[in-house]
Amino acid sequence: MPRSTKTHEEKMENIKTEIRQSEKQINKLLQRNINTERNMRTRRLIGRGALLESMIKEAATLTNEQIKKLLIAAFKDNAPVREMADAFRAENAARAAEQNGENHTAERQ
Repeated sequence: MPRSTKTHEEKMENIKTEIRQSEKQINKLLQRNINTERNMRTRRLIGRGALLESMIKEAATLTNEQIKKLLIAAFKDNAPVREMADAFRAENAARAAEQNGENHTAERQ
């Protein structure tokens, strides 16, 4: 009888160890995902900043507050620009929905 109890205890310890290892793997994957998203955002911000500087003459000499005022002036009361931005957002949402549908179809097969 003591032998089977020890075996159960060993099995429980093995299972607990596997659980801890799985939790560590999950945490590593979550951290990797967070880092990937952060890197993507950084690249996006750098790219957009470069675009902005290429469009505004001597943008590097302007302060962030001055750039902000320029952008507000360009977009706030400019209906065509707002409509274009809305159209781009709708287009991107449709593309994402289409890709999601394709992903779900592929997963089912």
